[in-house]
Amino acid sequence: MNSEEVMDASLVQGLVNRYSSEDFPVMAKTAEEIAKQALRGERASAQDISDIVLHDPFFTLNVLRAIGMRKRSRLSSEITTIEHAVMMYGAKPFFERFRDPKIVEEQFKGNPSALLQLRRSLSRAHHAACQACDWAIFRNDMESEEVYIAAALNDLAEQYLCLVAPEMAAKLTEAMRRDPNGTATAQQSLLGFDLHTLLNALLQALKLPELICHLIDPAQMKIVRAQNVQLAAAVARHAEFSWHGEALEQDMVAVAELLHISPDDLVGRVHRTAALAARAWRWYGAPPAARWLPLLQEPVVTASQPVPVDTPQTFSSTQELMRWAMQALQTEVGLTRVVFALRTPDGRALRGKFCLGETETAPFSQFNIGLDNQHLFMRLLQKQQGVWLNPQNKANLEPYVSAELLQVIGRGEFFAHSVFLGPKPFGLFYGDCRGGALDEASYHKFKEIVAQVTRSMQRLVGKAS
Repeated sequence: MNSEEVMDASLVQGLVNRYSSEDFPVMAKTAEEIAKQALRGERASAQDISDIVLHDPFFTLNVLRAIGMRKRSRLSSEITTIEHAVMMYGAKPFFERFRDPKIVEEQFKGNPSALLQLRRSLSRAHHAACQACDWAIFRNDMESEEVYIAAALNDLAEQYLCLVAPEMAAKLTEAMRRDPNGTATAQQSLLGFDLHTLLNALLQALKLPELICHLIDPAQMKIVRAQNVQLAAAVARHAEFSWHGEALEQDMVAVAELLHISPDDLVGRVHRTAALAARAWRWYGAPPAARWLPLLQEPVVTASQPVPVDTPQTFSSTQELMRWAMQALQTEVGLTRVVFALRTPDGRALRGKFCLGETETAPFSQFNIGLDNQHLFMRLLQKQQGVWLNPQNKANLEPYVSAELLQVIGRGEFFAHSVFLGPKPFGLFYGDCRGGALDEASYHKFKEIVAQVTRSMQRLVGKAS
């Protein structure tokens, strides 16, 4: 081992030693709910207690580590679920052992940004655990709680870093937002060690059940249950800020193959589980991944719904932002028909989600454009850009206006502009005057409003993160 490796090992060990002999702090909500159960004494069921503990990865760690340190016979097996651990303790001894825990929120008092960072990590872990558990149940896994626990602890190294070295964690979070698939080399450069090294050191120090450690280990991906865990963690991470993106699409394909169901069925199942996981958002105090789902499912907005045109100083939701944009494009730009089409999760189509104007006649009212061919809208989604189709450029652009586009939008001038969130295409604005002429000033205003939408969306994502 060279001097650099010794320094890395020393740095990792120094971090691990912070909680080598004491319990981890738990979320305030966890302590509150456990205190309520403690009032019931022996009447509190193991399942009720387990349901509370499993919401909190740090409390889960405390219980697994404590029960693992108790003496057991050579013939007894490892305890790998919280419910079993509570049963082994008994309700009253359990409450006595974990009485008056340290509270995460108190530890980060005066450092709200670090607290939010940890909250986000724990919320994401809960989402991953819910997805993994749902898939395990679908696969008739007899011990789905083991899979739940492994998924909740899969990002233990990051959670631990948020707890003991929030400055390091903040740097890592920013780097991973830019590149969610950041390599161990990048982590080494940023932190002085990679997360896998920290994870291995934590698992060894905490002496967690061997089965749980195997399910967390990426090297065990040949095991179906381990695949379940790793894919759930990937889906939760990639969906944290958007349900669009190539990485998430690849995750979905892999999960569909794992469960032997169609991608469409899998998408519906994942969205439903994300919505269920989001019901616990107050536990973590961080916006859940499901916050974007209403935009995917929002019915078409018609002109009968009045929307203020004046630009608000701030937008509280994507729905409010989009409704303002639709009305502004119609009244300020002078467009007759306006659509915001959302790129579907599989990346194969643009589907109208917000629409104003003459929408009573199909197929425009059912704006749905496939993205399998290299037509004009497909090209717009290659980067954030706009186009004004007019008599001057019609000869050059007409070859890219496919028959499918013409069937939906008809002939005539139009504006179109793609919208990106980060490096990934999110959707596209389309507007026209139902065959009428457009002008340079209108196009300039059109682009201004689209830019406002993009900036506001980024701010909404930033606030949520």
